[in-house]
Amino acid sequence: MAQRPRLDLRRLARDAAATPDSRRKAGAPGGRPATGLMDIVRDHLDALVALQAGGLTWDAVAAGLTAQGFTTAAGEPITGRNLTGVISSVRRQAAARASRTAARAARPDRADPAPSPAASTGSRSRPTRLAPELRSGSDTPDPAPTDAPLTEAEIRQMQAERHAHLFKKD
Repeated sequence: MAQRPRLDLRRLARDAAATPDSRRKAGAPGGRPATGLMDIVRDHLDALVALQAGGLTWDAVAAGLTAQGFTTAAGEPITGRNLTGVISSVRRQAAARASRTAARAARPDRADPAPSPAASTGSRSRPTRLAPELRSGSDTPDPAPTDAPLTEAEIRQMQAERHAHLFKKD
C-alpha cells in the first residue's frame, strides 16, 4: 500500500505566494480595480475645486492627476469628464451621508447625538444603547417603596411559605 504524502503547510504558503498574481488586488465595488482616485478626490475636494475656481480647467487638473500616477480603472489617463463624474459622485455621497445623519439625529427615540467619527479618538469603546425606559437619569422619578424589588431573603421567605405544606411530615 502506497503511503500518502503529508501536506507541508509552510511550504504550501511559500509556494502559493511565489506564483504570479497570487495576491488579491484591492477591488472597488463591482470587482473593478481600485485606483485610489475616489479617495484622493474625497480627501482633497476643496483643493481641487479651488484649483478650478482659480482658473484651471478640469481637463488640466485631470492631466495633473494623471501625471502623478492616477488612472481610471481601465488604466487609461483621467479626463476632465472622468474627474467631474468622480467629483459629483463624492458630492452626492456626502449629501446622502449628511441627510442620513440628520434623519438619525431627528429620531424621537434618540436621546443624545452620537459623536462624529472625526471626533472619536483612540480605541474608545462604543457606549451601550438602552431603551428610554431603561435609561437612568435625573428625569426618572424614584420608584415608590411598594414598587421596590424584593430582596433575595424576602423571595426565599415567600417561596418557603408558599411551599410549606410540602415540608410537613405526616
